[in-house]
Amino acid sequence: MDELMISITRMNGLMVVTVRGELDIVGKPLLCTRIDDALRTGDGPLVIDLSGVSFIDAQGLSALMVSRRHATELNRSLALAGVSAVVRRLLQLTKLEDSFVMMAPPDTVSPSNARDLLAWMQ
Repeated sequence: MDELMISITRMNGLMVVTVRGELDIVGKPLLCTRIDDALRTGDGPLVIDLSGVSFIDAQGLSALMVSRRHATELNRSLALAGVSAVVRRLLQLTKLEDSFVMMAPPDTVSPSNARDLLAWMQ
């Protein structure tokens, strides 16, 4: 079992929540709390980097949907980055793939592209 690890950083003008490990019923409260904190304390778009997620279940997906709704309530943009095959498959199966803006992992986005993305997301 891969322990869920979450970090929050700023990268190229984006606030990035990086998620690693298994995103399931055990990790849902932690992820929701950390994303909620990032939405309340930061400004501008929020990016959830899922490139390190090795497993996701319905509760993990629920955490992403709750976070998207909360971002909308706070008038903040939210994008998923580095969506792994595991996560993409669940989004496709549940027909939620179009519910999120998706982008490349933030560490691969150049500062000029990040500025364009920020402008587009706001």
